[in-house]
Amino acid sequence: MRSGLSILLLSLTALVLFACGDKPAAEPFSLVPMTGRAQTPEMVPEFERDLMNGGTFTQADFDGKITLVNFWATWCGPCVVEIPEFVALKEEWKDRPFEILGVSMDEEGFDMVRPFAEDFYMNYPQILDVQGELGEGFGGVYALPGTFVVGSDGKILSGYLGLFPIKEYMPDLEMLVAELEG
Repeated sequence: MRSGLSILLLSLTALVLFACGDKPAAEPFSLVPMTGRAQTPEMVPEFERDLMNGGTFTQADFDGKITLVNFWATWCGPCVVEIPEFVALKEEWKDRPFEILGVSMDEEGFDMVRPFAEDFYMNYPQILDVQGELGEGFGGVYALPGTFVVGSDGKILSGYLGLFPIKEYMPDLEMLVAELEG
C-alpha cells in the first residue's frame, strides 16, 4: 500500500509540473515550442479590446515598444506568482519603450479582475479574452500562464508556457529595449 501511494504521489507531482509548463527556454527569443499549442504566428493578430480602466488596446499599441503579452487568470497559481515581477519590471522601466499587457481569461470579466488587479498593484494595462479568440490569434493558449515577447514592429519574438523566467530573459529584454532607445 505504501509503495502504491508513493507512486501515486510521484505521478501527481510529475503531472502538476508538466501541466504548469515550467521548462527552460531553448534559446532566448527564438520561438519556444509550447506544449499543446499550435505554431506561434509570426505577427500579432489584429484585435481591439476594451481596457479595464477605460479606452481600448489594439495591435497598433505594440508599435515602437517591446511588449510582454501575459495571458493569465485570477485562479491560476503560477500566474499569481509571476505578477509581482511584472509589476516591479513595469515600474522600473516605466519611462522606457516597454509595455506589459495583461490578458485575463477570467470568465467573470472585469468584475473579477479589477479587485484582484488593485490588490496586486497591477500597474500595466489589462484586457479580457474570455472566449479565447485572442489567444487563438497567438497560436492557442491552452494552459496558463502564457507569455509572449512582441517586438516594436508587432512581430512575435518568443512564446513561453508556464512561469515566465524573467531573470533568464532580462539580458535580452534589456538589449531589445536599449536598441529602441537608440
